[in-house]
Amino acid sequence: MLTFIFVDYKSGEATLNCIAHYIKKCKKSPAEISFVVVDNSVDDGNFVKLSSAYSTISITEYDGSVLEEKNVDGYRLLLWKNTSNAGYGKGNNAGAKIAGEFLGSDYLIFTNNDLLVLDDTLSVDTLIAETEKPNVAIVGPSIVGKDGRPQNPYFEKNFFLRWGLDNLCYPLARFLPKKLTSGDLQENFVQNPVFRVMGAFFLIPRRIFEEVGCFDPNTFLFAEELILSRKLHDRGYVTHYVPAVHLLHNHSEIINKNYDFSKRLMLRFESESYYYKNYAGVSSVQIFVVRMILKSYIFRKKICKKIKSLFKKV
Repeated sequence: MLTFIFVDYKSGEATLNCIAHYIKKCKKSPAEISFVVVDNSVDDGNFVKLSSAYSTISITEYDGSVLEEKNVDGYRLLLWKNTSNAGYGKGNNAGAKIAGEFLGSDYLIFTNNDLLVLDDTLSVDTLIAETEKPNVAIVGPSIVGKDGRPQNPYFEKNFFLRWGLDNLCYPLARFLPKKLTSGDLQENFVQNPVFRVMGAFFLIPRRIFEEVGCFDPNTFLFAEELILSRKLHDRGYVTHYVPAVHLLHNHSEIINKNYDFSKRLMLRFESESYYYKNYAGVSSVQIFVVRMILKSYIFRKKICKKIKSLFKKV
């Protein structure tokens, strides 16, 4: 059993569309496929939209909230209403637990609801086959953005290069050599293994996901796949990138609507700082110094933006 797991936050229509898209693209797959949707929205409206879209097989209580089993064109779907917006990691952990307890899932695909399969079919068999190679735990496909630029795979970046130097040098950071900038995208893929793949879509055997303790629950947004990759690496597992499977990341605006640029940046920084401190051994002093650099960067960026707007008015 292969289960797609979605964590939805006030984006029910996008989730419904994505599920329909995956079903269409998986019609020829011999794998038994199912879906789990964790609704983190808290309000009832989004849950009602998700629930009313499908016929109900059964309704039960799970972990203090309602769990509905649905029939979606012959595929099983479990819809659970979370009692709080627990974030990406905790929401997906709940989804994985539901997939294990109620579906007996062997493989999990964690996916955002803003992805489109570019191939005629989504070759989940190709992804599953990759996990049969020695020590392979996570498998990620080729993902491109709306601009056509690749978004997979990634290498591990030094903390100061990831967050310090680029922001310290702003607004002159564009003159830095590429290797000294904050980016960690591996633009020229040569061979596996890679350090990590994008968290928007990847496959992992459920037994391995549970073995390493699932996603670390101490981040709310960002860095979840970064931490998971490190936990797997420390246990001798590796991550593989499969360029033969192609998806488009049609970026959702949900996060952008709820968090402005500064808030998003600080959320990402705090999550990655948690990773660097607890999994990569970076000191609290270094994190404090870089946090001050980042706050200074945000201030300088706002000043530059105001100056640009003044020149436009002249």
